[in-house]
Amino acid sequence: MKRLAYILTIIGLALGVNSPSQAQDYFRLGERTINGTARYVGMSGAMSAIGGDPSSAHDNPAGLGLYRRSEVTLSFDQTMDFTWQNGDDKNRQKDFLFSVPQASIVFSLPQNNKFQFSYRRLHSYRRTMYGAGKDGYSLGAVLNTLDVNWDIAFCTGNPNRAHDLKLYEAGMVNEYAFNWAINISDSWYVGAGLQVQSYNLSADAIYQEDFAGGRYNQNKTTLFYSGVSTSLSAGLIYRPFEWLRLGVGLQTPSLGAMSISSTGELASMTDSLRFSYAPDQTYTERSVITQPLHLSSSVAFQIGAYGMVALQHDYYHQPKETDQHSLRLGLEVIPVLGFYINAGYACESTFKQDRIVAIDPTFNRQDTYFQMPQIAHYGSLALGYRGKYFIAQVAYQYRRQQLNLYAHEFVAPYNICADTHRIVFTIGWHRY
Repeated sequence: MKRLAYILTIIGLALGVNSPSQAQDYFRLGERTINGTARYVGMSGAMSAIGGDPSSAHDNPAGLGLYRRSEVTLSFDQTMDFTWQNGDDKNRQKDFLFSVPQASIVFSLPQNNKFQFSYRRLHSYRRTMYGAGKDGYSLGAVLNTLDVNWDIAFCTGNPNRAHDLKLYEAGMVNEYAFNWAINISDSWYVGAGLQVQSYNLSADAIYQEDFAGGRYNQNKTTLFYSGVSTSLSAGLIYRPFEWLRLGVGLQTPSLGAMSISSTGELASMTDSLRFSYAPDQTYTERSVITQPLHLSSSVAFQIGAYGMVALQHDYYHQPKETDQHSLRLGLEVIPVLGFYINAGYACESTFKQDRIVAIDPTFNRQDTYFQMPQIAHYGSLALGYRGKYFIAQVAYQYRRQQLNLYAHEFVAPYNICADTHRIVFTIGWHRY
């Protein structure tokens, strides 16, 4: 049995988004979900022109200008995530996560100036995905085609029995923001902000190919991401009439530093029924990161004292990726003064890489898997109470998405279905 320090890798990281593998890293770290206060979740995030909510400032800081008083809010989130391979509903993976997705304090000062310090969970990674298939081009055959010099024996050819991949992700992307806005004659609202994002993500994967006679290849990897970035934002809301609001918000791409660490081991049981493997290896890279440019535009119609309807479009631009768009529709009904009901729907396209992640033996990254999510649909409902001093809100959100999970570039993807159920509870205090 030979033990040599050669490992399988894909294109390594350099400064900027230059390679398919690095684009996949930034794609994963740039993911966003509609999350925040229960009211914001209940409206499916269609609040860029409405404002008056701490989470809406993420899309448009000018929304703070509609505050009439100081306010403190805190939210709690219980998320239940279910994934399964299309056609294999019995092999369902379940993940549960409790978190604090939002905390904010808003100061309403003289001369119509408003300030906000806030925390927001942009995205939580807590998902297990499992895919299985038959036949296909094996990883060993890929290495053989690329003339990779392993100095170890691995199985080649087509896996004539089965292959499967299990991937588990955990972590989060948090944002800490300082926002300012001003109210000009109750018609114009102007805002700006500074955001700091922090990243913490781990991903563990095991890919195995089974051959006849008990032979197999197994690729086991672990990835760690950590880093920080900063961005700026600006926004405007114009209210020409009491019943109409127009809003636009812009968040610049975020720049910072990311540390990506990778460990991995390739193992094989060959024709001679001998077990051989490349010893566990490690690799670390630091890189500049760029998060998407985000532009939101929205229109809201106020129906007297009975509620409002809002329509919002969000555009995201990420280098080396196709642009992402989302369409959000929100409704708020006030049946009794102090109580309100929210409902919302959102349809969100996803970034798709221009090319799949290619295996390259030049660097030390051993992870060969990647994923390409498809369109996501959100549906939500919320109930809320705003009293003289106290705020209480609760919301339910359902998200349905499908994604293609690839074990490596030469094997057909596993079609994964994902259902996410989220319950958000928000409490707050404000004063006149």
